[in-house]
Amino acid sequence: MRFAFFLSGHGFGHAVRESAVIEALPPGSEIDIYTSIPESFFRDEVHRPVRVIPCEIDCGCLQNDTVEVDVEATLARYLEIDSLRAEHIARYAPMLRAAGTDLVIGDAPPLAFPIAKAAGVRAWSLCNFTWLDIYAEYVAKHPRYLAMFERMRADYALAERHIRFHPAMTGQADWSVESVGMVGRPGQTRRADFARRFGLDPEKKWALIYVGSFGLEGVDWHRLARHADWEFMGLYPLAGASANYKYLKKDLSFRYADLNASCDLVLGKLGYGLVVECLTQGKPVLFLGRKDFAEFALLKSVLMERDQGLEIPLERFRQVDFGPELEALAAPRREPMQASGVADILEKLGFSAISG
Repeated sequence: MRFAFFLSGHGFGHAVRESAVIEALPPGSEIDIYTSIPESFFRDEVHRPVRVIPCEIDCGCLQNDTVEVDVEATLARYLEIDSLRAEHIARYAPMLRAAGTDLVIGDAPPLAFPIAKAAGVRAWSLCNFTWLDIYAEYVAKHPRYLAMFERMRADYALAERHIRFHPAMTGQADWSVESVGMVGRPGQTRRADFARRFGLDPEKKWALIYVGSFGLEGVDWHRLARHADWEFMGLYPLAGASANYKYLKKDLSFRYADLNASCDLVLGKLGYGLVVECLTQGKPVLFLGRKDFAEFALLKSVLMERDQGLEIPLERFRQVDFGPELEALAAPRREPMQASGVADILEKLGFSAISG
């Protein structure tokens, strides 16, 4: 089969989980990825031939920083994209036909589905939320975008099947939804290796800091020094950080999931990928609240139900005042949960026997 994945470029989370699905497809599957995510990302996440086609047919949420969404700018930007829907369909539908695409998978640009229909190709929605679930509260405050919102709903309705990863949002679904398990990247503990390579103290507790690619201003990172029993690390340089923070420059020699598996705790913002990796690896999370992003409440509830997370107020986070929370979260051992989503999806595709 030839697959075309249409992936939102809102952060890397949509691409991360679909990469796990792509990796598991049977040998000989041909895969095209339509997205605004850089091709270099997939060289790290996918170890098989794929073709990446630059494509921006949704905008996710436009953010001021890692926790604050610019709601009006988000709605205005998607309206611009939607106003060009005829051009997008005219551009990408012939590409699907020319490639001989058998199935479109959308996570979760609404326009993926009218594009697939115009090309005469079956399409599945495969995600844990649609932008309907996120934009609903925005449109309630800005009703002049209601017609755009209803066009999004009609676009999603064109999908042949609607499959949702756990934990999922389905509140805006006017169609039958099929549930599958969690989808995340497997990671292996490489603590000794990372200690040697990056000069980390293996006798201390390790915390992986992830504040996202949008950044977060006003954090007194030099105060990490007060947590002397901890080593902190992350993939982004932190201005003014103390010596017990290590900036790890990412390359192809290690995977982010391996860092997650090697740490005692993750500190940062909640997203689907982070939460699933922590649940499947038994890692606790100290997290910031997120404004105007409905998925946050769902992800928070999953962590809190398992006593696997604590929310830290933004101002205390900026002051790096979270010592008691670090110790409270790091003490208990959590049992990892199983991520069965990829196997469930392969079964729905009829590939379970091939994939073993």
